[in-house]
Amino acid sequence: SRLKPFDTETNRALFLSFSLAPSRAPTFNSLSSFGICQKSIFYRKAFLTMSSMVMNTNSINLTMAVGSQESSLSDLLPPVHGLFDILFDEVSWIIFGFLAIQVLLRANLLPKVEFLSKLSPPRSRVSARAGKLQSHTKPGETSPDHLALWKDAQRRNEAVSLNALKPCAQALLGCNSKTALNQLTTHLSKHAESYPQPAAALNAVVEGVVSTDGPEAALSLVQNVENSVSKVQRNGKTVELLIEAFARKGDKDQVLSMLGGSTEARHFAVAIRGFLRASDLYSASAVLVCTAQRKIAVGPRAAGELLRAAQAKGWDELLRVLGLISDDEVEAPVEILAKFLNECQSPGDAALLRALEDISLRQPGHHYCLYEPLLKIHAKKRTTRAVELFLMMTSNGLFASEGLCGKLLALSGESENFAFVEAIMKYLREREMLSLSIFKTLMKVYASAGKYEEACDLHDDVLEAGFEPDQVMYGCLVKFAVKCNRSELSRKLARDSKSTDVQNHIWLIRSAGQEGDVDRAIQALRESKADAAIYNATMDVCVSKNRFQEAEMLLKEAKELGFANLISYNTLLKGYCAASDIAKARRTLKQMAEAGISADSASYNCLLGVAISAGNFADVWSLLDEMIKKSIKPDHYTVSIVMKVAKRSHSQQDAAKAFELLDALHGLKVCEDDILFNTVLDALIARQDYHRLGRLLNEYRSSRTTKTSVHTYGLLIKAYSLLRQTEPITQLWREMVETRQVVPNTITLSCYLDALVSSKQVGKATAVFQEWKGRVATNTILYATLIKGFATVGDAASAMEMYKQLQSEGHQMNLVAYTSLIDAQARGGEMEKATELLATMEKEGCDPNVITFSAIIKGHCMQGNLQAAFAMFEKMLGRGLKADAVLFNTLLDGCVRHSGFELADALLEKMHDCSVKPTNFTTSIEVKMWGKRRQLDQAFAVVRAAAEDRSRRLDAQIGTCLVSACFLNQAPERALGVLPEMRRWLGSSGPDATTYSTLVLGLARQNMGREATEVAMEALSSCNSSQRGSHNNNHRQQQQQHQQYALLSEEALAQLARVMQKQGLLQKELGIRLQSRLEAVGLALPKTGYVKRQQY
Repeated sequence: SRLKPFDTETNRALFLSFSLAPSRAPTFNSLSSFGICQKSIFYRKAFLTMSSMVMNTNSINLTMAVGSQESSLSDLLPPVHGLFDILFDEVSWIIFGFLAIQVLLRANLLPKVEFLSKLSPPRSRVSARAGKLQSHTKPGETSPDHLALWKDAQRRNEAVSLNALKPCAQALLGCNSKTALNQLTTHLSKHAESYPQPAAALNAVVEGVVSTDGPEAALSLVQNVENSVSKVQRNGKTVELLIEAFARKGDKDQVLSMLGGSTEARHFAVAIRGFLRASDLYSASAVLVCTAQRKIAVGPRAAGELLRAAQAKGWDELLRVLGLISDDEVEAPVEILAKFLNECQSPGDAALLRALEDISLRQPGHHYCLYEPLLKIHAKKRTTRAVELFLMMTSNGLFASEGLCGKLLALSGESENFAFVEAIMKYLREREMLSLSIFKTLMKVYASAGKYEEACDLHDDVLEAGFEPDQVMYGCLVKFAVKCNRSELSRKLARDSKSTDVQNHIWLIRSAGQEGDVDRAIQALRESKADAAIYNATMDVCVSKNRFQEAEMLLKEAKELGFANLISYNTLLKGYCAASDIAKARRTLKQMAEAGISADSASYNCLLGVAISAGNFADVWSLLDEMIKKSIKPDHYTVSIVMKVAKRSHSQQDAAKAFELLDALHGLKVCEDDILFNTVLDALIARQDYHRLGRLLNEYRSSRTTKTSVHTYGLLIKAYSLLRQTEPITQLWREMVETRQVVPNTITLSCYLDALVSSKQVGKATAVFQEWKGRVATNTILYATLIKGFATVGDAASAMEMYKQLQSEGHQMNLVAYTSLIDAQARGGEMEKATELLATMEKEGCDPNVITFSAIIKGHCMQGNLQAAFAMFEKMLGRGLKADAVLFNTLLDGCVRHSGFELADALLEKMHDCSVKPTNFTTSIEVKMWGKRRQLDQAFAVVRAAAEDRSRRLDAQIGTCLVSACFLNQAPERALGVLPEMRRWLGSSGPDATTYSTLVLGLARQNMGREATEVAMEALSSCNSSQRGSHNNNHRQQQQQHQQYALLSEEALAQLARVMQKQGLLQKELGIRLQSRLEAVGLALPKTGYVKRQQY
């Protein structure tokens, strides 16, 4: 305002001076304050000169025009000097006056000002001491001096200062004084008028009491003070302190009681904060819901703190909290919700995403930051929800930018959500927002889904929209045109692009190859600016059409031009391998070495593939040895090819070599390559290699870098079924069909049904089949799987019902389906139906195999109809089928069960004549037979003869049968000798639970209490050693040993207890030692018999 009298030019100069050199501004302000005559031309020239100096200090000719008059530097120097003289005088006087006043004040020569002393009351000694204490202690701390300060105030009948009330209260309560609360109440009542704000004093005391004795004592103090002194009443701060204290203690009922009549949003916010500090998210959620129900606006901050605290404990806890507050109109901060949605972009937890989406869309207003992550999440799913959200966003006035649309198009391409793609493109067309980058993204979306026709059609849309495709887009279009066999379009695009790009010519050559026109491919080579890549592409076309002569010619030309490389030779090598011409493939490999080009793993992979296809596994190992000698490291494809050996070869040695190669490649990351993972998994399943299979599945769970395909899901389900782990199977199925919403194919559905059937979940398998029946193509394998399941549970009627459904859908029964159906009828005792099905099977031209006849024979044996069983056996032999050990065992067991010993003798001779090697089950049946025939020596002779066979490994079941035969023949002493004999068997693991229980039970029944007790102690010692040794085994081994821990059955222990009590052995040393051993494995042996303490 002081610059207004100046003219425009002067004002401009001053403004520029101040803005360019702020440090000089005080000089100009002082000039105007000194009352300079501003209209004088003298000062005008001075100001203008100084402004020029500020703006251009390097200028030599410091002149400035004032109106139409020019002034030189010599004209302006005197006024400037005068100006600085005045400034110097003024500053000198100010400094002198300041120093003079300081001297007078120090000498007390100036009178005191009375009104200053009236502004504050005189400080008492207690207040002065409190101030001194406060300056020497930190906030919240107490010291012994605070207690002394309190006592001094009580003695002087003075009020403690407001700042000292809290530490004094803490110090007083810390002395365990029973009268501390009464003293504090009395002090506030007596000195209420000493405090300008009595409620502030009450709050200070409440803070001290809360931190020392808790909120209950503080609430009692407040009530006592209010009852005794009407002037001291609680205020909002007091209520907040009490609510927060009770909340931090977790007293939900007291907090809700205090909030019952309150409508203050701050009280509810304090309660939520207190519960969060106590990590009581449930109570915090309840208070937040209460605010929503009572229409109390606490703001979004409280909900944000609650959600952040829940997320800090994990996504599961956040989901629980969202479930608590989702049914009420709770306002949450959109930035927190947007953060969670962005962090949950993966659709791994569908429930959490649904909860976040629900609470996000219920927030007041429409927020772009919420719609964006929601659209990205649903774009990855093949559902219509993405379209609904997109229309909701745009209809509410939110703008979808080109960048967002491009990102959503790309994500929709990954999930093939083409409904969403069309919605986005419609939005862009209506607003004329189409661009070349959008068309490029859309083209990639179609191409990634294999929709090359639609990608090619975009060329016309681009031109219609007024854009010209660039060279990159032309190259992609040419490639897509070739892939969808639109050769004419590919040539047109190549011409329109007017590009000399090598890649375009390569695609034209491949287009000619697709049409089988090798001559046109060679012509395209001649018309292009040839290089190594073009020659290799043309050679590939030649070998794919078995035009090896032209391929050899092109290789020769490439060598002369210097274009021949590793790919050239590998292309020719691949062609000869595809034609199974191993000799020429080897010759090409030799020519490669002569040309100084080293072969790589791809070169040998071709040869390995041919060897495996021909079943020549010896050549596979020879080629691998050659690779190792040449220091060529096997790659993913090499291992994938070799895994086929492990699956197809009947030799265990070949499988061992294949898996040794897999183990030797330590840096090979199997789970990162989908093809490699599938081949390895398939081979391990075929070989039932539980150890490697479990290790691979653990690695897959920890890495999970590949996008699981439908085929991989089927193999994973089959693998877990083999390991008998049902929980991961259910998780995989839900992940596939619910989380990723992938429709299974017939093979994957068959794997899942088979896994359910194997775990005896036939009802669930049937429900799953009926659920997917309309969406997945059914076949005979699916029905056969279910029929097999009904056979395992003996449900013949349901098996027949499934058979009728199969026929009604027009499927053809196969061998497996018929065999499973016949087995179901035989197990259910429906032998007539089983025989009819066999006749129907033969009538339809489906020849039964040994397993089919074995099912019928087993059914006859179970019913005791040995004549029918042998008749069916002879019928099978008459068809030229060879009986195996399983079938002989079925018949032999039927004969022994029904005392057909002569038939059993004849069957054993027949088995010998057919050169069928007996199994352990065969030997067990023979032992039972000789035991029943009262020829115990013959039973021992059979077992000893089998033990001398070095190729066999006898199991514990044979020993159990031998023990039973001894007791059946009243020979307990010989039964005792079975245990040491079993330990001498080659490769035997010794007696098992059944062996020990059978022996103890038999000895106890023979009143051989001492011997039975000693055997029981031996069994329990074996149990302890099994427990100690089981901790280093894998899951399946632990599960098997788990069943061996209680090595004595309930019946055996009960009989043992009775005989020991009868013979007075329980109180003797032997009985005490037995009971101690039982205690070690969680069992007990009371006088009345067996009591089970712990379930194993």
